[in-house]
Amino acid sequence: MKSRKLVIALGLVALLLITGSIVGCSQPSSPPETHRPANPMEEMEKPSESHEWEGKLSDIPGYPEGMPIMGGMICKVTSNTLDLEAPSGSAVISNGEYEPGSQTKIVQVVFNPDTKVYRWLHRVGVAKPELKELTLDDLTEGQWITVWGEQTGDRIFADTIITRQ
Repeated sequence: MKSRKLVIALGLVALLLITGSIVGCSQPSSPPETHRPANPMEEMEKPSESHEWEGKLSDIPGYPEGMPIMGGMICKVTSNTLDLEAPSGSAVISNGEYEPGSQTKIVQVVFNPDTKVYRWLHRVGVAKPELKELTLDDLTEGQWITVWGEQTGDRIFADTIITRQ
């Protein structure tokens, strides 16, 4: 009985040693070399590069004046109108994004050849956003747009449309 306990104990010790050597082999022998400044505050003193644009929307050529009338997803396009599925009760945020509303409504957007259409471009590494001019033919179902113009009931007469897609 004692020899059986001794064999089990030695087996467990051997198992622990083998497991330890396997785990030890899989770990790097020395930590990777990294540059650490003598003064830890050195890196904190350097201003970080920011790719955030802090200008005014009016500084972007082509960006319309005033607040947009509405934003939403295009659900139907015809020759001179599009139906916009818009969250009802939503608030416009400064960058053209919308808080989700609890319900949606369909609004008709009327456009004409004078209506300006742009794509919002904010590329990585480029500090200032740009507007790329598009045509009305570039608007398709499923796109999210923001509309500036005059609203009468459930109809908007669009002066400017901006899409992010």
